[in-house]
Amino acid sequence: MLKLSKIVLFFVLCSSFFSCGTSDDPGDVNIAENTISNFLLNNSNYSVLAAGLNRTGLDSLLNTTQQFTIFAPTNAAFNSFLSDNDFTNINDVPLDALENYLRYHVQPGAITLGEFPDGYIRSLAIGNASDRLLSMYTSTADHIFYINNEAEVVIAQANIKLDNGYLNPIKTFLSLPKIDDFLLVSQEESALSFYSLLSANSSRNYLEDLRSEEEVYTILQASEEAIQNFLEANDYASISDIPQNTLERIIENHIISAENIRTEAIVDTLNVTANSGRQLKFYEDNGPKIILENEIVVNITTPNIQAVNGVIQVVDQIIIE
Repeated sequence: MLKLSKIVLFFVLCSSFFSCGTSDDPGDVNIAENTISNFLLNNSNYSVLAAGLNRTGLDSLLNTTQQFTIFAPTNAAFNSFLSDNDFTNINDVPLDALENYLRYHVQPGAITLGEFPDGYIRSLAIGNASDRLLSMYTSTADHIFYINNEAEVVIAQANIKLDNGYLNPIKTFLSLPKIDDFLLVSQEESALSFYSLLSANSSRNYLEDLRSEEEVYTILQASEEAIQNFLEANDYASISDIPQNTLERIIENHIISAENIRTEAIVDTLNVTANSGRQLKFYEDNGPKIILENEIVVNITTPNIQAVNGVIQVVDQIIIE
């Protein structure tokens, strides 16, 4: 259950997105006939989604002239989500949680799939770790549009143009992403991924820790290039060749427990202690950076990947000493 204070701030954040879609006085808005809400209401394949939007009041929002793009789970997708989470029907889902789930499926603005990046964007949902909007990873390959490598949109069947935006059918309900989900999405099959580095450790199941929604973490995710450079500099053929004590030290340098550290928190400098005890000084100089005790500078190349249980900062070096 999301805390009331988070929900209040969340509504304030989201209202800033929604209010910029039209400058008309609310009394003068002409409701179009073929809106996203009306399309869903009149299409039996989306009756569960339509009921959820109605229960949360989001159907009214999607029935205005403001422009949106929705990733619309079919009844089968929505019912699988309900079953997997032990809900008998949509009315069993706590109202604030249901609204948050649905907001993760909606983007402000009429956006075709071709306009989405191969990379991270912000959603309109929040998590447990902070009041910041959750991230979403989108990519396109072989005529398929992927969301968090979890849901797929066949491009030939997508970009359904409606009066107030676009609708894209999905056959998988979008879950709210945890840190371990985002460690996989952009490097799923890579032998040089930070996920692989965590998996190689035998003394502790770090990935299990990062699946927990009860804890909060900041992860300094070393890029594939950073891992490759480290292996080459130390004559390791693969991650599995790294000695376990060295691997443990690396991992502990890249994890900060009980903190959701985002680059917006940098005023002048921001001093943080990693799980290893190493001091990390965050600062801004033509992009966010970290300076170590030995004066080595680490660049944050992809900042603020926000998950339910923490945030990821992608860095360009392995922190070892």
